Amino acid sequence: MSSQLDFHPETGHQAWLVATLAKAAAEIGATATGEPVFGWRERTISAPVTTAEGARWLRVVSEQHRYAGGDFWTGNTDATAAIAGVVKPEVLRHWEWTDDEYRLRAELMTLLPGRHCSPTPELRQSLPLPEDWWPGLHASLAALADTDTQRVHLSQADLAHRIRVFFGDRVTDSTVTAWTAAHTDLHWANLMAPRCALVDWEGWGVAPAGFDAATLYLHTLAVPEMAERVHREFADQLAARDGLLAQLYVTGRMLLRINSGDYPDLAIPLHHNAERVLAALQP
Repeated sequence: MSSQLDFHPETGHQAWLVATLAKAAAEIGATATGEPVFGWRERTISAPVTTAEGARWLRVVSEQHRYAGGDFWTGNTDATAAIAGVVKPEVLRHWEWTDDEYRLRAELMTLLPGRHCSPTPELRQSLPLPEDWWPGLHASLAALADTDTQRVHLSQADLAHRIRVFFGDRVTDSTVTAWTAAHTDLHWANLMAPRCALVDWEGWGVAPAGFDAATLYLHTLAVPEMAERVHREFADQLAARDGLLAQLYVTGRMLLRINSGDYPDLAIPLHHNAERVLAALQP
């Protein structure tokens, strides 16, 4: 990374991540052009860089050896190879190395224009978006849903188990009828504007139809006018039985995050929405 950056890590782990990013940049002769961005729970670090070929985005993910593998580990490169018609970054090069107890994976990507819609997964304030942003999102999600993949993000058994754990016997039949390829982590920190683009493809794979709409909607509940817009845009998916089941599954996932300390103020709105969903699922 460039010595021109005036960045002072707050923790020893952050300093270590900065060093891993510097190592990756040196590997390709890149110079960082902005301060690094840390991912969820400081598992990843990324920054814009300049290379001999131009401006790029460099990302490094760290994982303990026993978790460093499988679909989640290769999600971004798999998306580059398999998905067409979606506005997203493309992985140009990737490589790995070991540092003590961690396996590290660097990914050099195309640099998308614009900004992230939110610094946090949940939306915290009204977001002015160009009107063509919404058709762009629909077009990307439609192309994604048409993607043929063997990657499975969620199974019927996993969905049924989580709904049973959180909602008991209030759902008598949790059978999903339509499964499609989905981003599966479609929240506001993974969306960009003013041109709509989708980033962070680690966990993409087959999920219930409407899963992405459900995820985005539930991450918008703190801003009612934006939640209303999301619901209006995806009303058909969110009202369908598969979309209702997806909302319950994602609600469970988000409540687990709340239990770990994330967005505690969303607990009550999530429960209220779940009550509406459960009522709609009644025969």
